[in-house]
Amino acid sequence: MLKMSDTPIRGFLSFFANIGLQVAFLVPTPTGYQKSIMDATIPLREMLRDTCIHNYEEQKQGPKFKELVKTYFFTPDRIIETEASLYRPVTKQGDPRIWFYNLKQYCVPCNLLAILANKGKLYVLNLSNEEIVESMNSGFIREVIQQFIDDDNAIAKELLSKIQEIHNRGFLPSITAGDPGVGDTLENALGISRNPSKLPDYKGIELKASRTSTYNKPKTSNRVNLFTQVPDWANSRGMDRVKLLDTYGYWAKQKDGSQRFDLNCTLRANVPNPQGLYLEVDVDNDLLINYYTKDDVIRRYVAQWSFLLLKQRLLEKHKETFWVKATSKIENGFEYFRYDKIVHTKNPNASLFPQLIDEGIITVDYIMHRKENGTVRDHGFPFKIFPKDLDLLFPEPKTYDLSEQE
Repeated sequence: MLKMSDTPIRGFLSFFANIGLQVAFLVPTPTGYQKSIMDATIPLREMLRDTCIHNYEEQKQGPKFKELVKTYFFTPDRIIETEASLYRPVTKQGDPRIWFYNLKQYCVPCNLLAILANKGKLYVLNLSNEEIVESMNSGFIREVIQQFIDDDNAIAKELLSKIQEIHNRGFLPSITAGDPGVGDTLENALGISRNPSKLPDYKGIELKASRTSTYNKPKTSNRVNLFTQVPDWANSRGMDRVKLLDTYGYWAKQKDGSQRFDLNCTLRANVPNPQGLYLEVDVDNDLLINYYTKDDVIRRYVAQWSFLLLKQRLLEKHKETFWVKATSKIENGFEYFRYDKIVHTKNPNASLFPQLIDEGIITVDYIMHRKENGTVRDHGFPFKIFPKDLDLLFPEPKTYDLSEQE
């Protein structure tokens, strides 16, 4: 489709890279223009999915499942409200389609269109229109886009200010015993409830809190959770979490001296752990596969994940994240936290995710056990990374030392 463009796309790439907003490009073909349909290209579908506007993969076929999204056409000096129609026809395997109402009044066939996403709405720029391009560089459109950028940064500034105020209050008593306390206490101080969902915590920003010290002693740097994702059991050749524990679990002594059937281990690429479990990146099929090898078993398939889903989870969870470091101390048997440092990341490079797993930089944990009633409990299969490696996944992370801002 882009090959039919009457305007070279190359000249606009640096502009959109610099503004830091997600963008996709479309070119209405003469036939599609006449029929009022355009293919929703893969980059467009990914942008709509990653910005939580629309997911074609979850949309059923047929006109009654069509969805409308508020959209605006940019002109050199104003914006015109319209709607985008997102649907999958019954014919042609339901290939995703898009159309913008009144598009024929805005462009002609083969014009190059840029589609921006902001706060659940779409904005269309006709890059074949010289007056619109001029306004993008220094005019009305540039001012509106700058406001988009400022609005995007405003929430981060608001959250930074709130955590700075929490730091200034000094040590806060933990509201939850054990490891979850550092995150629960921060979220409680911010006035938000603990987040069991897969969505970000604070107005689109994910919060990840961890300790820099434990029990009044410096803490060895531990991996931090990126997200949790269960294996694709439906395509894992009959494997499920119960069979996983039954097959690869072991009896482990607990602190109270009792025995419990556990499977607590870390999986890395290409290197079997003590349980014989390891990961392998299947580039050809875009899969992450867990294999087993031990003793006389050379290579046994265990389970798998789709990299398409893993990348989607990464982008959903960490479009923007505050990684908050807390100093911990124990007084009279109670734990207290002071939140001292923030690493601020945005827009992870999801295309690097498989390579970082293959290099052993991102790992997966199996954390599960059998309860006394016989049921199996797991902790969501977390994907983890060391804090020192965040810059391999996230471009240009920013660090804020809150003690320097007092």
